[in-house]
Amino acid sequence: MKNNIVRNKLSKKITSLSLDKIELKRLLDILQLRANTVCEIECRKIETITNPENIEKAKEDLRSCAPLRISVTGDESEELFGTIDEVFASPSFPEKVKTVYLNSNLSYDSLFKYYPENSFQILIDFSKPKIFDFSFQPSDKTPNDSQFDVEGSDNTWVNGVFHEIDSFIKNKSSKFSTVHRASIYDLILWIFGIPFGFWVCHKSSNNIKALFSEHIFLQNALFFYIFLGSLLILRILFHYFRWIFPMIEYQNKKELSLAHQAAFYTISLALIGSFFTTS
Repeated sequence: MKNNIVRNKLSKKITSLSLDKIELKRLLDILQLRANTVCEIECRKIETITNPENIEKAKEDLRSCAPLRISVTGDESEELFGTIDEVFASPSFPEKVKTVYLNSNLSYDSLFKYYPENSFQILIDFSKPKIFDFSFQPSDKTPNDSQFDVEGSDNTWVNGVFHEIDSFIKNKSSKFSTVHRASIYDLILWIFGIPFGFWVCHKSSNNIKALFSEHIFLQNALFFYIFLGSLLILRILFHYFRWIFPMIEYQNKKELSLAHQAAFYTISLALIGSFFTTS
C-alpha cells in the first residue's frame, strides 16, 4: 500500500549531455550511493512500525531492493536489464547505446509493493534526428525524452540529489547544443539562408540568361527553383550539423558522428588558415 505522505518533486529536461561508457557508469554509481541512503532511511523508519521479531527480516528485504536495476537498449534493439555492475560487465553491452533508464522504486514495487518515501528516476535518450527526415521541421527543437525526476518527503534529500544530478550533467554538456533549440533555424535562415539563395541566383544568372535568352518565363522559373534548392541545401546542412553534434551524445569508437566531427574541425581549420594566408 502506498504511503499517504506529502512529497516534494523536482523534474528537469536534459538538453545537453555528452558521455562515454566510463562517465555513464560514474553517474549511475553516484545514483547507487543515493539509493543506498534511501534504503537506510527506510530501515530506520521501519523500526518504529514493525513488530520487534520481524524487524531484521524486514530490513533484509529492504536492503535486497537497494541495488538499482537499470535498463539499457542499444541502437540495434538489443536490451539489457540488471544491476549496474551486471549490465556494464556484460559482453552484450551495446556499442551504441540508445537509451538508459532507471527507477529507484522498481525493486521495492515489484517485489513487495512497497514505496519508499524518497525516490528518483532518470531517462537518458541518446537517439539522434535523421539527416533526410523532412517530416521533422527544422524550426522545432530536436525531440528528445531525456529527463530526471527526484521525489520525496525529505526536502533536504530531494534538493541535494536533484542538484547533484544537475551539476554532473552541466559539467558534461555536449558541443553546440544551442542548435537543437527551437527557432534557431529561422534565425539562420533569415541571416544566412535567404542571402545565400540570392547569391546563388546571381552567380547563375549569366548562364541562365545565355541558355534561355528568349524565354523570360523559363528564366524566372529557374531562378525560383535555384532559390528553393539553395534553401533545401541549407536545411539538409542544418540537419547534418544536428546529427554530427547531437544534444545527448554517447561517445564510442564506432560512432560515425565522431568521425564527422573530426572532419568538420579539420575542414574548418583549413578554411580559416587559408583565409588568413591569402589575406
